[in-house]
Amino acid sequence: MKLLNSLSLLILFLTTTISMAQNNQNFDCKILKDVKLKYAHKLDNTDYITIKDNKHVENSEGGKYYIKSDLEWLSDCEYNAKITEINLPNFPFKVGEIMNVKFEKIKNDIIYGTATIRDQTFPMKYKIIK
Repeated sequence: MKLLNSLSLLILFLTTTISMAQNNQNFDCKILKDVKLKYAHKLDNTDYITIKDNKHVENSEGGKYYIKSDLEWLSDCEYNAKITEINLPNFPFKVGEIMNVKFEKIKNDIIYGTATIRDQTFPMKYKIIK
C-alpha cells in the first residue's frame, strides 16, 4: 500500500511537471537575428520584413516603400528599434522614435509578439519566409 501511494505521488508529480514544462516551453529566438518575415494575416506577399543583425527593414509594395530601423537587442527575444528612415506615406511615427518589440512565442513558423511605441501596444503575428 505504501509503495502504491508513493508511486501515485510520483506519477502525479511527473504529470504536473511535464504539463508545466509544455505550458512554459522555451523557444529559440536566435533565428530572428537573420530572418525574413511576412505578416501572417496578409495574403499579399509583396510586403515583408527583413532582420539582419542590428538592422530592420520593412518593405511595402515589393520594396517601393520602406521603414528602416537600427536595432538594439535587449535579449534574444526583445529589441528596441530606432526608426532611421521612412518613405511610407502617412506613416504615423517619425524618424528617431523607438519601438520596443518582444517576441513571445514561435509555433509552426508563426512568430507572436507585441510592439510598443508611444505607450501604444500592438499584437504582432508574422510568418517566417523560407
